[in-house]
Amino acid sequence: MKKLLIKLFCSFIRNKDKKRTIRASLASLSLSDVFHFYRFKKLPVRKNSVLLIEANDSHGEVIAGYLKYFQNLGYRVDVLLNSKIATENPFCRLDVSDVRVFVSGYLFLKKFLKQDKISEYKHIMLMTSAVYFYRENDYYISALRYYPELKKHPSLLIVEHELNDIEKLGEQSFVKMKRLITLGHFSKGVFAAPVLFGNLRITQKNELTTFICVGSIRNVRKNYQQLIDATLRLVHENKSFKIVIVGDGKLEHLPQEVHPYIEITGRLDFPKMFSKMEEADFYLPLLDAENVEHERYITTGVTGSAQLIYAFAKVPVLHPKFAPFYRFNDQNAIVTKDLFEGMKQAVEMSEEEYALKQKALKNLAVSLEKETQNNFKDILQ
Repeated sequence: MKKLLIKLFCSFIRNKDKKRTIRASLASLSLSDVFHFYRFKKLPVRKNSVLLIEANDSHGEVIAGYLKYFQNLGYRVDVLLNSKIATENPFCRLDVSDVRVFVSGYLFLKKFLKQDKISEYKHIMLMTSAVYFYRENDYYISALRYYPELKKHPSLLIVEHELNDIEKLGEQSFVKMKRLITLGHFSKGVFAAPVLFGNLRITQKNELTTFICVGSIRNVRKNYQQLIDATLRLVHENKSFKIVIVGDGKLEHLPQEVHPYIEITGRLDFPKMFSKMEEADFYLPLLDAENVEHERYITTGVTGSAQLIYAFAKVPVLHPKFAPFYRFNDQNAIVTKDLFEGMKQAVEMSEEEYALKQKALKNLAVSLEKETQNNFKDILQ
């Protein structure tokens, strides 16, 4: 009924951008928003506390991966989270007994950030520089423009997921002040790796080699045809293996031969996705060296696959074009131009060789954690 009423109401709106925004805002509205708003309004801001904000229905892994860094530095943490992300439980492996989580849809979130108490937080961190649900000329706008009250805060940090958006969204001053955070090492911004997801099991290689890939099934993000071709070749060589694909979308026209080898779970919440990660051996980023759209993953943006690989110590199989940017090499990954050859090597890899690569991955993750912790310490001081 709610969807029907929203559709009927929006049918009278001609402007495409306004229609999208209003539809998304109304769809996200919930009575729980009112409860969380008045709870937020009533509770005092604790001493030496930070507020982490994710207004969009994405990047739950980023806010979860950063939270513990602030706790390690002695801060009390409050979280303002999009209601859809909250239902997916991104903090399932973290100790959040002292973390206050407030949940809201798009419409009510503005009311949260108009409260004067926002200024009482020692630091505020926006997990995404843009609001994806509000667009002008078919392009999303700056979160600071949508939530102008945040600009008044003396210690505001912003996470930028796309370097090309820095000028579009007017973030040049944050670059100069070293308050623009990036998930990779770029010429602009302060690097911070969101990899502290909490209590994770680092597992040994399974008897049945298991590959995993997490993310929406879209060519703009991953080359699934390459995966199907490699899978067919492995099947013809009578290799024993399993592939788990976690994410929205469908794989069209899958050959009947590969059906027994591929499990497509659809989008999972974080507890289920984390469990699937723990059960796997190798990670397939599926970045395509020939796809121009994939260039962004080493020039202006970062694939979320990297954070999962680091955190769970899952040996990646990837093209040499992308390996150096993510600090992957022959010691901690399978670096190859041929996905089939890489997957074949993974299936045939001994437990001892796998353990060595996994150990190197763990060392890399520790190095990234230390660098990130030091970077946060510097910019927050």
